Parts: sequence; C-alpha cells; structure tokens
Amino acid sequence: MDSTQPTHLSLTVIYHSLKDPNSPNASQCRVNLASASVKVMDHTLRKWHHYAKGDHKKWSITRLIRCLDYMLTNGIKPSQHREAILTLDSFQSCLKWILHRLPEQDKDPVQLHSQVKFLSNLLEATDREPVVKLFRDFEGIEHLLSLACSDNSTSAIRFYCIRGLTAIQQFTETLLALHAPERLTSLLNRLISSEETEQAVMISRLLDQITIPKNNDYYYADKDDSWRELVYLWITLGDRYRDCVVHKRDALFKSQASLVYSLTNIIYKSASASSQARMELTEPSIQHKWFNLLVFLSQRWCHQRIFIEPDSSTMLPQEERTMLKLLNITLIVVNVLPQRQWYTIIVKNTVNLLTCFFMAFLCQGVLAERDVFLQWLDYQLCIEVDERGSAVDLETLDKHQRLLVFLLDIYIQYIQLFPNEGRRNLAPSLSGIITWCLKSFLLLLQSHGRLEESPLLPRLKKLVIFYLHNDKAIEVLASSPKTISQYIWLPTIDLAREGLVMIAGLTEEELSEINVKESTTLYKADRAFVSLELVAKVNARACERLVECNVLDLITFITAGLQWAPSLLTLYARFVRLMATLAGRSAFIRVRLRDESALFSKIKGLLNTAVLYRQQERDTAGPYSNMEGCYKLIKGCLLVITSFQYDEPSMRQWLSSNDGEVSAVSLILPIVFPWMERPHIRIADMQAIYSYLRTDEDLMALASYLLEHASSHPLCVRQVIEHELALPNLCKVTIDLLPRCSESQCIQDEKPDILMDMNDDNDDLKESEEAKSVPGEPSSSEKPLLMSHYALSIQGTSLRILEPRNNIRVPILSNAYTLYFQAVIQRPRLRGDHHKSICIHLYKHRMEDFQKLYRFAQTEDDSALKLHEMTAVAIGYAAIGASSAAEWNASLGLTGDDDNTNDELSRHAFGALCQMLVYNLEYEHDQENTNRLDTVITPLRRNAAAQVLEILALEFASLWSAQTVMAKDQGSFVFQPMNCIEEDMVMFVTDDGQKVIGNRALLRSVSPIFSALLSKDYVESEMSLIPLHDVTFHSLQGLIEIIHRMNAGEVDILDVNYPWANVVAMLKISDRFGCMVVKGICENWVATKVKEMELKVEEERKQCLEGLLGLYRECRDPIERDGGITSNTWPFSTVLKESLKTVTQYLTETCQTKEFIEMVQGKNMDELESFCNGIAILLRKAE
Repeated sequence: MDSTQPTHLSLTVIYHSLKDPNSPNASQCRVNLASASVKVMDHTLRKWHHYAKGDHKKWSITRLIRCLDYMLTNGIKPSQHREAILTLDSFQSCLKWILHRLPEQDKDPVQLHSQVKFLSNLLEATDREPVVKLFRDFEGIEHLLSLACSDNSTSAIRFYCIRGLTAIQQFTETLLALHAPERLTSLLNRLISSEETEQAVMISRLLDQITIPKNNDYYYADKDDSWRELVYLWITLGDRYRDCVVHKRDALFKSQASLVYSLTNIIYKSASASSQARMELTEPSIQHKWFNLLVFLSQRWCHQRIFIEPDSSTMLPQEERTMLKLLNITLIVVNVLPQRQWYTIIVKNTVNLLTCFFMAFLCQGVLAERDVFLQWLDYQLCIEVDERGSAVDLETLDKHQRLLVFLLDIYIQYIQLFPNEGRRNLAPSLSGIITWCLKSFLLLLQSHGRLEESPLLPRLKKLVIFYLHNDKAIEVLASSPKTISQYIWLPTIDLAREGLVMIAGLTEEELSEINVKESTTLYKADRAFVSLELVAKVNARACERLVECNVLDLITFITAGLQWAPSLLTLYARFVRLMATLAGRSAFIRVRLRDESALFSKIKGLLNTAVLYRQQERDTAGPYSNMEGCYKLIKGCLLVITSFQYDEPSMRQWLSSNDGEVSAVSLILPIVFPWMERPHIRIADMQAIYSYLRTDEDLMALASYLLEHASSHPLCVRQVIEHELALPNLCKVTIDLLPRCSESQCIQDEKPDILMDMNDDNDDLKESEEAKSVPGEPSSSEKPLLMSHYALSIQGTSLRILEPRNNIRVPILSNAYTLYFQAVIQRPRLRGDHHKSICIHLYKHRMEDFQKLYRFAQTEDDSALKLHEMTAVAIGYAAIGASSAAEWNASLGLTGDDDNTNDELSRHAFGALCQMLVYNLEYEHDQENTNRLDTVITPLRRNAAAQVLEILALEFASLWSAQTVMAKDQGSFVFQPMNCIEEDMVMFVTDDGQKVIGNRALLRSVSPIFSALLSKDYVESEMSLIPLHDVTFHSLQGLIEIIHRMNAGEVDILDVNYPWANVVAMLKISDRFGCMVVKGICENWVATKVKEMELKVEEERKQCLEGLLGLYRECRDPIERDGGITSNTWPFSTVLKESLKTVTQYLTETCQTKEFIEMVQGKNMDELESFCNGIAILLRKAE
C-alpha cells in the first residue's frame, strides 16, 4: 500500500464534499474514495457505524446516511474492490442498522428520503447474495413497496423506492407474495390520474418486470379487479397516446409511448399464460380499443418504415415494439375467439389489417398518398402495381422478411377461423387482394432469386392452398405466369396425391380402422380434392394450369382393386368429381383421359362397387355416413361418364364390354331402377317407385339423364334391349310418373343444371341434422323438378330406343316393343291411357317407316318372315297413337269391308298378328352368322302378337265394361214360381238309357219345347218314358234341376264354383228347349265372371279364361265368319261377344291356357278364322 494513502477517510470531509460537490476538496475526496483500499474503507465504515450507534447530536442520522450514500456512490461503486467491500462485516453492520430503522413510524421525511435513496443506489450497485439476504431478513423489499404505494410518501421517496424495487430481479417472487401487482396497479392508476408520468413509466416497467407468465395464475386467478383495472389503464393510455400523436404534443409523446409499451407487454405476458385473460381481451369494448391502437400503430409504421416520409415525425422504438406486442396479442387470443359469438367480425377486421400490411409492402410508391389505412384494400392498386412494376428491392425484402413471416403466421391462424360456409363466400375484393399479394410475393422472391430458400415460401404455399376454395382467388391466381405454377397449383395436387398413396399402402386391418377426419394426410387430401374441383370448375385457365401440373396423373394412384372402407367413400367421391369437372372442361382433356389413362376402367370399378355396397347398406340399414359416402361416389362416377356424353369415341369405350369389362349401361340401369336388384321385384309398382324416389331421386334423375343420352348409341340400345327388365321398367316409370309431372317444370333437351350440380352441400352439416335427413335427399323445392327430369329422361330413353334414328330394324327384330309394353299389362292392370304418349310418338314419327318396312318384308322369302311379323307388332303399337278412328282402322287393316277375304286381311298388320297368334311357326336361325340381329333370342311370336292385341283392346276397356253391365241387365228374366202337383211328374230317358224326372206343369211353363212335347198333340206325352235324343243325361238333369230350384225360390242358382263346362252345357240345352230363364241365368253368371276378372288372382283368372274360350268354341256360329258375335239371330251372340272381349283383353294369359293350345293344335281353319275375325270386329273403331 502507498505510504502516502491515508489509513481512513474523514466523515467530516465526506460530508463537506457532498454539501459542496464543486469544491477542490470535494474533487480530491472523490478521488480518495475511489482509490481507497479495502482496509481504509473498512476502517471508515467502522467509524461510521460507531457514530451511528452513539449520540446523534453531532452526527444526525440523516447526515450519516447521506455520507454513507456518498461513499457508496463515489467510492464503493467505482472501486475495483467493490465486491470485497460489500462483503465486509462493517458494511453489513451499516446496512443492517439502516434496514432496521426503515420501518420506524413518524420518521423525518428527509431522513427517510436519505435511507431509500441509499438503499436504491445499493440495489442498483449489486445483486450479491449477502446484500440480498439482508434485505430479505429485514423485510426491506416489503418496506420499500409499502413506502412506494403509500399516499403519504413524497414523490422523491416513491421515486427511489421504485428504483430500488426495479433494480434487482431476485425479489420478483417476494413482490408477488406481497401482492405487488395489485398494489402497483392501483398506484399506477393514481399516478396517471395526477399526471405524474415519469413515475408512472417507472411503475409500468416494474410491473412489466415482475409479470412472469408462470406466476400469472396467482395474480390473475384471484385478482380480477386488479386485472380489469390494468386493462382499463392500458386502453385509456392507448387513447391518450393516439391523441398526443395526432395533436403533436411532443412533451408527452415519448413518456406516453413508453407507458403504452410497458403495459402492452404486461398484458401480452399475462394473456399468454391465462385463458381467462385472453377471453377478457376479446370482449367487444376492450378488443375494439386495443385493435384500433394496433391499426393506428400499423399505419404509422407503414408510413415511416416503408414509405419513409421525411415530413413525418420519427417513430420511436417503443412504438414499433408496442405494435409487435399487439400483433402477438392478436396471435395468442386466436384460440379463444371461437367462444365469442361475434368472433367473425374480429377475424374479418384482423384479416383486413394484415392484408393492409402486405399491400403497404408490395405497393410502395403507390400507397403513400393514401392516409386512411383500410382504404388500401383496393384491387385497383394491384392493377396499378402490375402495370408499373414492383418497386421492392432486395434490401427492403431482407429488412422486413422476418416481420412478413410473423404476419403470415398470424394470417394463417385467423383465416382458418372463417366458418366453413363463409370461406368460399369471402368478399371477392378481399380474397382477390390477398391472393394478388401471395402471387406478388412469389414473383418478388423469384425475381430476387430467394424463392426456394425464403422462410416465406412454405407460408405462402399454405395460404395458396387455403384460398383455392375461393372463386375470386382462383381467378387472380390463374393469371399468374407459368414460372410459378408449381408453387400455386402443385402443392394442392401433392396433398391429394399423398392421400391416395397412403390409401394404396394400407392393409385390410388398417382400412377397417381408418378415418379420414382423424388422419391428417387423408383429411388434407380430402380438402385438396375439393379445391382442385373448384379450380377446374370456375376458371378455364386455372384448369389448364392444373393439367400442366399433371393433375391427371392422380388417376394412376387409384388401385385396380378398390381400397374399400366406409370412411374412404367420400374421398373417392372427391376424386371422381374432380375427374368429372376436368373432363367437362375441354375436349383436349377428355382425349387425354380416354387415350392416356385408365380412367374408364377405374371409374367403372368404383361405380360397380359403390352400387353393390349401397345395396348392402340399404338391406342392412347401414350408418348414415356410409350411405352418404356411397351416394356421393355414385353421383361422382355418373358425372364423369356424363362429361363424355357428346364424345362419340369415348362413349363407345364407356359402352364397350370387351376384355372382361362391364358396360356402363349395366352399371347405370341398377341406379335408374334400383328395385331391379331386389329378387322379389321385377317391374316395380307405384309404391316401390316412390319409395326409392324418396332416397335416390337425384341419383335416379342423373342416371336417367345419362341413359337418355347414351341411348343415342346403337350399342347402348342393344344392351338395354337385351337386359331382361330394362324395357318393361322404362315403360312402367313413363306411364306412372309422366302424367304427374308438368313439362313446364323442365325442358327435356336442355342440360339440367340441378343434376350436374357438384357442390357438396352436406359437407358441413351437423350430426344432428344428418340424423334427421335421408342420404342424398334433395330439398323439398327440388323434388318435383327432379322427378320431372327423371320421368322425362325415361321417356326420352324410351323414344330413342323405340324410334332409333339410324336403323329401325334393331328394336323390331329384337322384339323391343313387346318387351317395352309388357308393363302395360302387368297386374294389377293400369288404369288410363298413359302409355299412349309413347304410341303417339311412334305413330307421328315412325308409322310411315313401319308401313314401308312391312310392305318390303312381305315376300315369300322365309328369311324376311320374322321382320315382316315383328314389323306388324310395331305397327300395332304405333296404331294406338292414331288420332282418329279412320287412321286406327287403316293402320291395322280393319277396313270394315265384310267381303274381304282372309288373304286380303292377312296383307295388313292385323292379319299378320292373327297368323302369329293362331299358327305355330318357328324361326330358322342363321347358323353361319350368329351375330345377326334377327337371330337374337326373343319371346315367342304368339306372345308378341297376343300382347299387342291385348293392349289394343285397352282402347275399348271402358266401353266394353259398360256393355257388360248392360248385357247382364238385358239377360235378366222375371220368373213367377208356381205351385206344382207332386204327382204330375214326367220321366225322360236319354240315348244312354238314363232317366230324368221333372214336373210336367213346371217344365211346360218355362219352355215352349217342353210345352209342345208334353201337350196332348204329341203321342210322347202319354208315354211313361219320353225319349229325348241328342241330349246328354247330365245336361238334361242339370236343366231340370235348375228349373226346380228356381221354382223353389233359391237365389244363387249357379254357385260361383259351378263348372264352366256345365254352364256351357246349360246354355246350349236351355237354348235348344227355349228355356230363356235358364239361359239368362247362365249369361248373367258369365257376365258376373267377366266383370270380376280384374279382382281375381292369377289361377282363378286362368280358369275363367279357359271357360270363356271353351264357351266361345262351343257356342260360336259355324256359318258366320265372326262366329256370330254380330248376328241378330244367333242365340249366343251376346255371350259370345262378352267372352271374346274378355279373352282379347287377357289374350297373353289366354294363350297359355289348355283350351287355346288345343284350339291352335286342332288347326280347325274355320274356327281359327272365326276367332281372328271376331277380334277384328271387336277392335274396329266406328268411324
């Protein structure tokens, strides 16, 4: 140690130095203090402590503390031995003495000021554990906090207390335990109210310092009032700060900015740890305030950091930091926003704000003149920038890249909060602007060579993927150069591809457990397909960009063996709808899909499996989600095929069934007629049709529309004809539904947009709504329209098959007309003439062609026989559509000329039908060419003729029914019973020697023949056995028995089960003996049977037809050409006519009876000709 250095420092000198700091002695004193050794300082401190414990008359406490503070400030702090001095026992003793006296009451303010100043300086000078420990042991922090928050403390005392509390961070937990945040918040409120801005800034910094997220649970869970007070102060100061800036109050500007920053940081840290705090920040009154402050700061930042306006005031660092903290608050409250009812407004405002940031960066040189921030959301600015070119250089880009990354992160979080139904419906101007920004960022990065390495790229890709759900965004992105196509379109395609690749790699066990919504990859793929479909649908140029990015290659990832799982149905549906949209865009894409991909076979496989799976789910009442998935997949596949409807080569490929592939027709028909797959249903009744329409109406309508257009191709026509149930069901639906549909509801020849609508309306339905609805069920307003489309498409398909434009022989030789109209005679019998709509078309458009073809085929060549006869069948059906009786008769050849020979009649269509009906003839098949249409297996020719004649008879159904009732009434005879003498009996004997007994008087009263025979004019009347020749025992016995039962007053003389043969015998014998009463009973019995025909079951009806035909054969007039049905003299004309009418009305069933077969095989020409002539007369219309 230097010998010149003093052994101790004089406290008197120190005191004089602090009183006159500018004197030479004061300067020397400070030098001595700074250079003093540890020993010297120890000696001086001991001396100070001695004075402190002694009498204070000479050295007052205030003077001593000021001296010690002077030593600390000028000696200990600058000393190179500071740490050693602070650990001296002498210094520790001095500190203990001061801390001990700190809590004394009624203390001199000056003395207290000196104490807190010393403690403040000490805490700023060191954070050594010995010092900290003394503060804890003597509760120094608690006393400083109490003094700072006391109303009685002077401003100077409060100042040093706050400085001391702020100086060291080891006391944070202690302060929290002392409820410092709550107490300091109240203090801050008082300071701000009294405009003590500097101390308010210090308090805010202290609060900021002790606000640690992990401790906020303690502070804010139980101190809601304090938190709300702090938030209120924050938003109040924010308003004051804005007022200072707007009115240029520079004196308060900096302090206000510091206060706002500190409080903003406190709010941010608190909200980071507390969900309750975040919720309160989203209350409308609070959120509106701090969001306005963010908007204000953002505008200032853009003007002064981007536009660099020289005449603007300089933006303080605190302001920029406040803006960043507010942006952070914006980010952390995002997870609680959906709990607020009004959160969509907050989301929209935030998105607008962030978009303004992007516009400010990209529109440099264009936006500077626009002061209002949100006026920057103008797409015209984007156009101006595109015209002028970007003014953003590389230096500016690098300078603000981190902030842009942060802003994009916030934007991504907020844009996802838009409700699902609102994403596509974002304001076109906003979506257009933001997508322009994304495109411009990509071009900017590319122009500076930073695209691949920039952290902006993944965020830009993510936002591009999101905005591909929006029409306006797609339009803007579609105008992008090809150089950035891979960054705009390829990311979405890659997401879709990853999903398909994942599916292809799943095992059966994994497939059974997979769920699209629970798998991130599959869910993203699902959303990607939705976006790609929308892109292809709304913008042609964007669709081209997708093709350039190889979107068609997605087809290769659909495996040949369908990876089937219920949850994947919707994902497959997304894929096929994308293909449908792409194919519908341009012929170029359709050609590529047809020639360069396996789309056709894979769509057929998907459709086939979906139809089978839907049927299984329907049979087992499967879950709604499965049914909905099947519905979407089936509709998507149908839309794919529909997109090729006008492409001839493609349609041939769709309809082809070569190489083991199924034809599209065989897949479409079970959708058009879903009941065909049910084993117990062949041709559906009205109830079944409506049952399926309730669940599958739009699928059936779309499939029928597709079938209608496909039926213009000959291959489709042949496949439909060859299908066992297709034509009958076409007819059935046409005649059942078409009368219930108004053609004004839709135009048949126009493409029905409602069928082609590929929007997935059910994607965002709530589960409760799903449970109440039927999968795929259209709205109530769409139902009549869909049913009309369905019915009209079925009618159109029918006409295209029955009226082909190119080759009329196809439906004729294939017996298509018989198959089609088979439904008309289905039981229960249809009422009305709804089938005539098709026949009217045939008559108007094809009757002339049929007649020409009929005459052409009327040759001796056996090979033309089938064409000749089947053309007659076609003429028969077309004749039903004749508009007048004359046209009807002329078409069929029913001229009404009774002198026409059978040969003349046979030259007309009706004659050919009769030959087909009653003459057996088999076609000779061409053994050398089995592909000829006339060798296609068809129903028997007799059935074809019988069916057309039966349907022709439907024209007269109502008339004949009335005539039957009239004939029954006319056949009724009034019989007056008589008293018979039992002894007056007569016995007859037949040729076989059998005897029959009857009452003489009764028989004479009912029969003129018996009356004459039993009169005295004949010798037989006296005979005991009167012989009757050519009369059978059973018929005679039956006649006499009926007469006796009538006289006995019985009502039901003939039982309903009375044999037909007996009835015929009664008719003949009653006529022979002139017993008109019995004949009338028989005729009434027959009329009753005829009237009840439609109510009978098949077996009963067949028995009646056997009896009626037998009656006709037995009772016809062998002389008359028509069998006597028109004769005025033939006694059986009425019953014959009724019998023949009924036989004709049920001719297809009659042809299957034994009686008819026997008649045909008997080859009795008179009988057969009489039968046919009788039908001709019945079917001839009165002109």
